[in-house]
Amino acid sequence: MDYQSFCQKYQPTNQQLYTEFYQLFKKKFSVKNERIAVEKLSRIIAATFKLSASQSFANMSLRQLSNESGLSMGGLYAYIQNKRQLALYIHEFLSHFVIKTINQVTNEKECNTLECIIKTHIYLSEFLQPWFFFAFMESKNLSRDEKKAAIQSDLLMENKLIKVIKLGQDEEVYSTILKAETVASLTKPLLSEWYLKRWKYKKRDMSIDMYCTAVMIFIERGLTSPHSLSKFENHE
Repeated sequence: MDYQSFCQKYQPTNQQLYTEFYQLFKKKFSVKNERIAVEKLSRIIAATFKLSASQSFANMSLRQLSNESGLSMGGLYAYIQNKRQLALYIHEFLSHFVIKTINQVTNEKECNTLECIIKTHIYLSEFLQPWFFFAFMESKNLSRDEKKAAIQSDLLMENKLIKVIKLGQDEEVYSTILKAETVASLTKPLLSEWYLKRWKYKKRDMSIDMYCTAVMIFIERGLTSPHSLSKFENHE
């Protein structure tokens, strides 16, 4: 599986993406016309990402969002009551979409592997980069209860990694020097590295598939080299 073939099968159109967004939260919107709501939501979210990137979400006002999206204040209130609610929608939808897509990919027999899970996450972060970047940068502004919800969403992805690593360890494909939970935790920053610092890899002329290959070599070398790491046995 490479990025091009992944996109051909799993990348949604803008219309499909915001239709799914609308369907997930439609009970909370006062606008029930799906066609109108999808178009307006796409403008609201695009404007949110633009303003957040230029001045941060914390400093963005709903008045600025109204001006940037082209919606009246009343039009905005048909979908969101405040900025906190908007941030939560974005966090919740991204988690929903990522886990749904990973489940789709891993349900295919030939893709139920650590490599497929890692590639799927990185590929998704490429064409949904503004979503991932926003969720990462703005998570610090969530309330305590909201942070707990965000952490639970984050753990869903980590649990996917833990499950497949444990399977490899049970089948003696992977070393058990490190616990599966530890390997999964150490893997997560490698996934966010791509969408947070794409400029660095662009400068190095590294494509997304080259990056995925590098990540897999790095992780699987640690998981499959018990002899070179034997001095660390039972030190976790």
